[in-house]
Amino acid sequence: MPIPPLLAPPHSTDELLRTLQQREEWFRAVFEGSAMGIAVVDMEGRFIDANAAFQRIIGRGADELRRIPFHSLNHPDDHAHEALQFRRLVSGELSSYQLEKRYLRPDGTELPVRLTTSVVRDGDGRPRFGVIMVDDLTHRTRAEEEREALEERLRHLALHDPLTGLPNRVLLAERMHAALDGGDEGEGCGTCAVLFLDLDRFKNVNDSLGHGVGDELLRQVALRLAACARPGDTVARFGGDEFIILLRGAGREQALQVAAQVREVLAAPLELGSYRTYTTATVGIAVADGTAISSDELLRNADMAMYYAKAGGGTRCAVFDRSMHRAVLERLGLETDLRAALSRGELRLFFQPIVSLENGAVVAAEALARWEHPVHGRVPPDRFITLAEDTGLIASLGAWVLNEAARQLAEWRATLAGAAALEVSVNLSPRQLKEPGLVEAVAATLGEHGLPAAALKLELTESSLVEDSAAAAGVLRALKKREVQVYLDDFGTGYSSLSTLHRLPLDALKIDRSFVAGMDGGTTGAHKGAEIVRTIVSLARSLGVRVVGEGVETSEQLAALRALGCDFAQGYLISPPLPPDEFAAAFLGAPAVP
Repeated sequence: MPIPPLLAPPHSTDELLRTLQQREEWFRAVFEGSAMGIAVVDMEGRFIDANAAFQRIIGRGADELRRIPFHSLNHPDDHAHEALQFRRLVSGELSSYQLEKRYLRPDGTELPVRLTTSVVRDGDGRPRFGVIMVDDLTHRTRAEEEREALEERLRHLALHDPLTGLPNRVLLAERMHAALDGGDEGEGCGTCAVLFLDLDRFKNVNDSLGHGVGDELLRQVALRLAACARPGDTVARFGGDEFIILLRGAGREQALQVAAQVREVLAAPLELGSYRTYTTATVGIAVADGTAISSDELLRNADMAMYYAKAGGGTRCAVFDRSMHRAVLERLGLETDLRAALSRGELRLFFQPIVSLENGAVVAAEALARWEHPVHGRVPPDRFITLAEDTGLIASLGAWVLNEAARQLAEWRATLAGAAALEVSVNLSPRQLKEPGLVEAVAATLGEHGLPAAALKLELTESSLVEDSAAAAGVLRALKKREVQVYLDDFGTGYSSLSTLHRLPLDALKIDRSFVAGMDGGTTGAHKGAEIVRTIVSLARSLGVRVVGEGVETSEQLAALRALGCDFAQGYLISPPLPPDEFAAAFLGAPAVP
């Protein structure tokens, strides 16, 4: 039955009444015929109406429902949270909410349901009545089971390193926090030790034997390190050729014993296909002895100790002590220099092309900040950007990057034929996402340089969304209303639930470079890497967004991304980040204006 239209003005009052009657009949048919339980309640929580499916699921007839408030159906343990959400809905703080909870049937048995509640308001914004939709979760459908399996798979991917299978930084942070809290005893100041390992001369293996052999070395090292751990300890891959061993309840002597064991197990030769090689590690140790210390500080101390050992020639072990504090002073000096770097013109933007996998055309450029220090030379981006985030300088740095990227794009579009449709991609830090006035600042920057909003892509990481996904989603929706594109960067390295992703107004997912790298080599690991990418592409398609493969370094990776249905690619195989003039010369063609 088609919905009676109300788009054209009626020719008479009778015609309007007939149309309204038809629409009421249509909505009543949908209401009564729906397989989903639907009920209408007033703002006091009293039932006004409930369809047959709702009555069947709940096990109560319409007359009985009208005599009881709908909160009385709740399981006692679920009532407080449900009541809070309903109050937030009535107050206007929420427009709707969804949760999984339990109802109690008349016979006292528990009924698991997925509940969606929304509110209908009058022309003045006052709440009139609530609409409740209920799914019976007693019998999960195959689609729901597959969705939950996919979400669990993504959760595992988010907490484990895809190459070695070890816990990653996220899971390590959780376990460190638990260890420092005193574990199950809840003492608040737990005792533990951290070993920060950096493999010696790993770059030489990669450069001389190739990344495939280097990856196999990391996998074998991971297995050997895991064999050194005691029950309850954690061995994690921190990134690159760095590993962390968290020893719960351990002190200095136990940490030194494990470090000696690590050196012993790594001394045996590694069989890497047709190659035999050896590796060693430099180890930094930091101990939490029951005094108050954060997980970040403990990791920093272990990192400082490792670099202290490296400075002494490597392949050795060092335990953190306060004499290493001078490293912190050097960092403070770098912070002071960074505060003045913008005004002194030491920061520049480089641009890395993003290409279409359909036709190979350069469709966008990612703007990347670079710092040329007058004394120390080029400061690595991960060092000064992390420093900017830690010190609060990221807001001013981010504003400069946005403005400079927009200015450069506007200049290219005005002067170069090849840049007429070019877009620019700018990274947005978690701190920037929380800045008041972000949306207005972005709009003002675009207006100042005469750029359409669709020319700008803002990239943010999953970690930006975890702390307060509702607030982040609000900012993103405001950006989308202005037609600014939103990309989720490094996808798969954080944890975003599927329900959260469905609510975000995203334009694309950028597959993290670690997953792209994992497709190389034609091995079982490469097959698993391809399956991971295939899963992410499938998820993106279900969300209706595009996919960008990051960190493409080989033609094999590029071909695999194309075969798996990725839309775009970016990486050193195509081009490293380039200064503006080199980027324009390489990718944007001759000037449009002689």
